[in-house]
This record gives sequence, C-alpha cells and structure tokens, in this order.
Amino acid sequence: MYEHSRDLFRLLKPELMPDAGHPGRPGRMLLAACEGSVERMAMDARFRPYAARQLFRHTRVLFPLHRQLPVFRLIERGVSKVADSLDAERASDGRQNLLRCAAVNRKGKPCGREPMRGGRYCPSHRHLENRDSDRAGVLGAAA
Repeated sequence: MYEHSRDLFRLLKPELMPDAGHPGRPGRMLLAACEGSVERMAMDARFRPYAARQLFRHTRVLFPLHRQLPVFRLIERGVSKVADSLDAERASDGRQNLLRCAAVNRKGKPCGREPMRGGRYCPSHRHLENRDSDRAGVLGAAA
C-alpha cells in the first residue's frame, strides 16, 4: 500500500500551497490523507466510489482556491489508478483484504500483520511463499 499512497502523494504535492507559519505541515497532512484513503480502499472495496471525494474534502484547504478544480481532477485520476491496481491485486491473490497476511495462526485465526510488498505474507510467514510456489510447481507437473 506504501507505493500506492506515495504515488498519489507525489501527484498532488506540486499543487500544495506553502504555509510560512508551519513549513512541512501541508505535506505531512497530504501524505496522511493519501495513506488513509489508500488503506481504506484496500480494506473495503465498497469505498472506491467515495474515495476521491473524501480525499478532496480532507485536503482541499491545502490547495489555493483557483487550483481546486484541477486538483480534484488529479485526485480522481490518481484514485482511479490506485483502485485499478488494487483490483488487479485482489484478482491475482483472490483475497478481499489486501492489508492482511494470507497466513493462519495455530488457533485458526488470520494473521493480522501487513504483507511484504509484492507478496501475500508478512515477514514472519514469508517462508510460506516458498511452500506455495513448490506446490504450484508440483501441481503444474502433474497436469
């Protein structure tokens, strides 16, 4: 999720209005809002239609008034790219919640940690990636 929120942040950062009283604060606020939106989109696919509107509502005070319409269009475009990539990740993994490790603990409950980038498992369960790839190889050879 890190790379998606950073891409959205980098897209919007040039439009930020500087704050002389608190340098750096607008950037931090924008980054937090981008991270929150991407996290919510990853957790709940039903949030997708509202993501651009909510992100704009939370961040519009950070942009000059005459640039707010172009910023909203940038947000819409960036959020749709993020949503498409999250949908592709969901389809390839077969999981609805992309922020959770695909492993199950000894009690049968899902692991609550965030998976490593590009994988299905967290650092504690990354050894399961090798086991899954070995099984796929055996199943592919048997067919």
